[in-house]
Amino acid sequence: MTLNEEQIKDIAELLDSGMICFYHLPTGTIDSHPDPNDPYFDAEQWEDIIDRIENDWDNYERFEKMESYEGYKVIENFAYSLSDEYFRDKILNAISRRKPFQNFKNLIDSSHYRQNWFDFKNKAYINFVKRQIEMKEK
Repeated sequence: MTLNEEQIKDIAELLDSGMICFYHLPTGTIDSHPDPNDPYFDAEQWEDIIDRIENDWDNYERFEKMESYEGYKVIENFAYSLSDEYFRDKILNAISRRKPFQNFKNLIDSSHYRQNWFDFKNKAYINFVKRQIEMKEK
């Protein structure tokens, strides 16, 4: 399985947006759809893509989104990457309480570190996809 950097970036962005991604080995195309376990998932809207994948399952590699604990670790790593000790401590305090993701979002969205966070998370997702590729190649 050989994916170029653009394909890896595309998969990372789709996973970050909550999609499940599939790489078609013969053609090198990427298909995706929302998680069927999502309560707002509308199967009818995605029927063609799901059927295409299911009918050719052996030729697809599936890419998983991050688990909650992995997403939490990305936030924590971002906090530790900051040289601003005050804001780092604010993040660590916010994520140690109930609803850590919501607390972090509220904090980061109103900060001047917002773009830094998006850049950091993007790199983390790209590395996450690359690790999945390495595992599939073993």
